[in-house]
Amino acid sequence: MTNYAPPQWSPVSPAPTLPGPRRGTKLSRWSVFLGIQSVLLGALLPIPILAIVFGIVGLCRGTDLPGRAVVGIVLGWSGLTFWGAFIAVCIWLMHVNLA
Repeated sequence: MTNYAPPQWSPVSPAPTLPGPRRGTKLSRWSVFLGIQSVLLGALLPIPILAIVFGIVGLCRGTDLPGRAVVGIVLGWSGLTFWGAFIAVCIWLMHVNLA
């Protein structure tokens, strides 16, 4: 018998890795950007539609930041609703004034 202390094994730390780009963030980022633009410039119809489509595609493909895609969808939908209601009111007012 020996009176040596048991060996203290320490786990080897893994080699440091550089953080790469997060998965699926490009579509989410574009969705938020276009969602903000749709609130400001939603009269251009493709902008809110693209914000909604990019957000849905980003969520379906899987993303590390799903909140961005959801915010893009919400902003795109709100921009589309706001400008759609604005155009509907303008058409209704033109119809009332012509009658």
